[in-house]
Amino acid sequence: MRFSDIKLNNRIQFEVECDNSALRNVRGIVLAVGEASIILVTDFGELIEVFEDHILSITSISMPKLVSDAMTELKNHFAEIYELELKLKELRDEEPMLKQNLFDANFLSKFNIHGAKNRLDKSIEQSLTTFRKDTVLYQISFGSNPNSQIEIYIIVSNQIEYPNLDEDRDVDKIIRVHAPNEKEIFEKCFAFASKPKELEKKVVHQGESIYNIQTHYQMNVDVTKENFLGVRQQIVKALMQLQK
Repeated sequence: MRFSDIKLNNRIQFEVECDNSALRNVRGIVLAVGEASIILVTDFGELIEVFEDHILSITSISMPKLVSDAMTELKNHFAEIYELELKLKELRDEEPMLKQNLFDANFLSKFNIHGAKNRLDKSIEQSLTTFRKDTVLYQISFGSNPNSQIEIYIIVSNQIEYPNLDEDRDVDKIIRVHAPNEKEIFEKCFAFASKPKELEKKVVHQGESIYNIQTHYQMNVDVTKENFLGVRQQIVKALMQLQK
């Protein structure tokens, strides 16, 4: 019998790889089937998970009716618990989103542009605001201004090794050759914002002969109480697109 042939309620015996010889042969009724494991109610009344990559053999078995009926009753009991635990997990998984919705509602009831900047800081995952693609590091942060705009700042860094750097002689050359130029990419990803403005290019010493060649960009986007949630969604989508 193959793992892919296992169905719910099958009576099965497994021989598995296990350091404990008492657990190498497992018999029972199948409660649930996953992609790489099954949940089994054993003939000793235990609920265990058997992983496909631990299985040496699978044998279909039969049981005396008295034993089979008692195991089926126990299996149904476990099945009810299993379904309730899955539902409980779903409810718990929804909790962070529901809390974020409440935080958004509290903020929007007292909307202000500085608060919008702080809400973006707290509600956008750090994995989206600091990441590396190939050899280039992206660092995104937010600001605000009195024109009811969120300012999107992006530092793009290219790391190089340059022994014996002479600041007066070499910095301009290094910037010209190695400073990232991402303006066109930002225009595509952040089409809802203002045109990317290049603020500066600089060389930052990391240690020994390692340097970060940085280009700093800024974009602005108009934000109101009515469009804040939509703008945040656009920013998240843009950051995800930027990582591809």
